[in-house]
Amino acid sequence: MTNLVFRAGQECSVHLGRDSLDRLPTLLPDDCHTVALVADSQVDSYHGDRVAALLSERVQVERFWFPAGEASKTRAGKEELEDKFLARNLDRDCLVIALGGGVTTDLAGFVAGTYRRGLAWIAVPSSLLAMVDASLGGKVGVDTPAGKNMIGMFHSPQVVCIDIDLLTTLPPAELDHGLAEMIKHAVIADPSYLDALLRGAEKIRALDPTVLQDLIWRSVEIKTDIVAQDPREQNLRQVLNLGHTIGHAIEIASGYAVGHGRAVAAGLSVEASIACMAGFLPESERDRIRAALSQLALPLAPPAELSAPVIFEASRADKKGKRAEPRFVLAQAIGQMAKGPEGFGHQVDQALVLAAIEETRSCSV
Repeated sequence: MTNLVFRAGQECSVHLGRDSLDRLPTLLPDDCHTVALVADSQVDSYHGDRVAALLSERVQVERFWFPAGEASKTRAGKEELEDKFLARNLDRDCLVIALGGGVTTDLAGFVAGTYRRGLAWIAVPSSLLAMVDASLGGKVGVDTPAGKNMIGMFHSPQVVCIDIDLLTTLPPAELDHGLAEMIKHAVIADPSYLDALLRGAEKIRALDPTVLQDLIWRSVEIKTDIVAQDPREQNLRQVLNLGHTIGHAIEIASGYAVGHGRAVAAGLSVEASIACMAGFLPESERDRIRAALSQLALPLAPPAELSAPVIFEASRADKKGKRAEPRFVLAQAIGQMAKGPEGFGHQVDQALVLAAIEETRSCSV
């Protein structure tokens, strides 16, 4: 098992391996006596009994589940989970364990941050997206009709326990969401990591444990290094939003019919085009990013039914915007982000954004 410790406001340890889940009871704090185990309905049916049995060897386990899907990640969903905690009279010594994907870590982590003014929590990610991104860094929150993740806070888990064998129950299409974030990390920080992702593409989709473990770990290293330098997204951490201004807009405009990873993949392509048109990124680097997306069977453009103006208007709701205008993270090379007068978030003329979206409709690699 591979281990790493970093600070995101507080110390967080990350444990990655094929047997990490079996070691979960040993990762609990010594004074832990009760655990609130939170999962969505699908993950609970796959893994809930096993995890609860493991934990019951050491502590009392209270189990909670909610309907699977982004639709549960709302203020109403948070209130319902809080009411369930209150009904069982969970006290401040209770530890929350979020077992599942990004929706679960966002929702359960947010409840942990506010219930009785704050409980400690542990993330046990079951999706590739959660393993490489969503469970790391302490961003937790819920969606609103006005936008994605508009209500939330920074509340880091004490432990992230990553067991790659949990991916065997993940639908193959769900791998796309994590792969898009892994490409994002490579574009932000490490050209050699992008090469490694391409070399390992077939083995990733085949869930080869050795290849997966090494590649997941590199994403963990990249994200935690950035988060440790800027826990509250005041400066450097903005780069982790690469692809997400357009990506979140696609999710919102589609009514979340387009999943997060595929939306971010299209966002990476569009924002590479923006960077190229704005004079930051050479065409050769833009094309290399797109070649990587294509080789990993990820989209290069937003869905045809979403017009460029509709996507741009949805991007105005992005929580990273300023003065009612979206901000875009732009690369100037693979492994290097462009910094401007307002940090790593750039204001871009609407006409250029619309042109970049349209350009992706006919791009080829």
